[in-house]
Amino acid sequence: MEGELGRSVQFLTGIGPIRAEALAKIGVRTVEDLIHHFPRGYLDRRHIVPIKDVQLTEREITIVGKIAFAELVRGRQSHRLIVGVEDGTGYLQCVWFQGTSYWQRALKPGLTVAASGVVRYYDGYQLAHPAIDILSEDDDDRLYQTGQIVSLYPSNLFLRKVGLDSRAIRRCIHAGLALVRRELKDPFPIEFLQAAHVPEYAQAIAAIHFPQDDDGLRAAWNRIKYEELFFFQLLFALRRRAVRAPDRGLPFEKVGDITRKILAALPFKLTEGQKTVLHEIRQDLESFVPMQRLLQGEVGSGKTTVALLAMAMAADSGYQSALMAPTELLAQQHANNLLPIVEAAGLQLRLVRGKQSTQERREILSATADGEAQIVVGTHALLEEKVKFQRLGLVVIDEQHRFGVVQRTLLREKGPMPHLLLMTATPIPRTLTLSHFGDLDVSILRELPAGKRQVKTVLRTGAEHDKIYHFIIETAQKGDRAFILCPLVEESEKIDTEAAIEYHARVQAGVFRDFKVGLLHGRQKPEEKSATLTKFRSGEIKILVATPVVEVGVDVPDATVMLIEGAERFGLSQLHQLRGRIGRKGQQAFCILLPGPHISEEAQVRMDAICSTDDGFELAERDLALRGGGEFFGTRQHGEIELRWANPEQDQMLLFIAREQAFSLIERDPQLQTVSELRAHFMRRHAHRLQFVAAG
Repeated sequence: MEGELGRSVQFLTGIGPIRAEALAKIGVRTVEDLIHHFPRGYLDRRHIVPIKDVQLTEREITIVGKIAFAELVRGRQSHRLIVGVEDGTGYLQCVWFQGTSYWQRALKPGLTVAASGVVRYYDGYQLAHPAIDILSEDDDDRLYQTGQIVSLYPSNLFLRKVGLDSRAIRRCIHAGLALVRRELKDPFPIEFLQAAHVPEYAQAIAAIHFPQDDDGLRAAWNRIKYEELFFFQLLFALRRRAVRAPDRGLPFEKVGDITRKILAALPFKLTEGQKTVLHEIRQDLESFVPMQRLLQGEVGSGKTTVALLAMAMAADSGYQSALMAPTELLAQQHANNLLPIVEAAGLQLRLVRGKQSTQERREILSATADGEAQIVVGTHALLEEKVKFQRLGLVVIDEQHRFGVVQRTLLREKGPMPHLLLMTATPIPRTLTLSHFGDLDVSILRELPAGKRQVKTVLRTGAEHDKIYHFIIETAQKGDRAFILCPLVEESEKIDTEAAIEYHARVQAGVFRDFKVGLLHGRQKPEEKSATLTKFRSGEIKILVATPVVEVGVDVPDATVMLIEGAERFGLSQLHQLRGRIGRKGQQAFCILLPGPHISEEAQVRMDAICSTDDGFELAERDLALRGGGEFFGTRQHGEIELRWANPEQDQMLLFIAREQAFSLIERDPQLQTVSELRAHFMRRHAHRLQFVAAG
């Protein structure tokens, strides 16, 4: 990069080689990198929470006060630092379990600090590992007292050791902006910015780091969000154009005997919703343009049946189909459910798993490679180089959010340009569909084949534990099945598993000692999970203690009760997915939510919402509003583009404007020849994402 923007930060006033080395560890090497090192938040007197008003919340808060004391508490295996902060209205503890030596040296009694973090309850309210900004220096005291908005920056141990706290970073950025201000040209045509009602780039960058007022700060962030949304939509437009190039697809020319036999073998009639979606899929499959379709549907809405009929259409035209699922549990279930119907139509199905005998794997690979197997079901094992297809015409990916664009590309490359059907049981709000799947056609299944599910969701307290256990015993005595979901302890599958094992041992030896209680968790071997589920379905096990591994791929028709311990730790969509595992025959079922004794206001809102409606699409909209787009899917998709700044729900108008502009531009000028500065900016900052376009 030419000019001052490409200059090393080392040569800016206040940095030097040692600080430059620390900045490089967070990806800041040039002046351009530095001015794009955006604040993590702002210190604004109007938004600081008095300590007396602190309560449980899932959002970050900021308190400002003086350090009263700093005490290192030593334990047998670990120790923690407790720092007391007081602001004249009250007193709050800040706690560190790592970096205690550094913070003990840095946080001396008498210092004025801003502490930002999420409040938790442990023998009182506290902030664990809060972000700390020391405000006792003259410049920050003055800024705070005058009520100006002060930018606060992300930090880590490397930065803190060389004195790069928020105060120092602000000074460095001020020097950087002064150096490059003349080079900050906006790549967007002015009419694009005016249509989006956002300021030019240079004005926005300055206001983000040194805001003068709320309106200017809001407009500046809108400019950054608009650019992010625009280029993501440009990538979608390019990918849609690339995939839909004429004569790239494999048209399935007929619906023949195989499809009719599959229909005849189904043990139920198709719903009107399934018929509508199949008509949409049929139109796609007849085309020379490869299908790119996302099928959304509630748990139990019949998505797999739709996929089966699409695979039958492929077989009618002489093509093979691959169905990929995220877990061996779900892949095995698909294979078991599809096999009798597929065999009735004269087709062959093979299951590819991670662990199979050499002879079994050899037979499966042979049947797949020579076209003998028309339908191949599997997990990530389908992506292995040894798995080859003779004539792959359709790729179906179930629970697509658990795969990334790279994985589905690897599978799709096993055929010339097979049609693609993505399926999800997580209803996705329209704004997220546009922002994450902007190049796909979307079909929605709302109707349930067995009719409206009769699942009553109730909220209970710990004082009612004995009554709940008694109700589960009555359920088991009737011959029905009951799930008990253990709470998420933290973001560690190992710790969650240990908690589930301990819970299982306690109830098996205690309240449920007269029953055989099963245990299911993610760290078990596939054969263990399968054996446990087989016993649960048959009734040999009537009570199953599990981690959220049951969210996907567990189909037990006789399950009528689910107790969710620690329910406040789950998101709305996850709670809805979990309760979708009970009452699957249309019988009366009960989902019992049992949160912990101290829950946040946001968690209470989720509890109330899940009890008030069983409409997954309505809950998805509420979940998005509560959590934001970045956390909606839960699992980061490798290779997928991700929004860093924009929130599709909160920034809907920006999203719609950016999408319209991007798609219109690619339609009239796919090479971006008429917007050379925009093209140069795109190639410099987003060229690494062009694999996303090629992935299709």
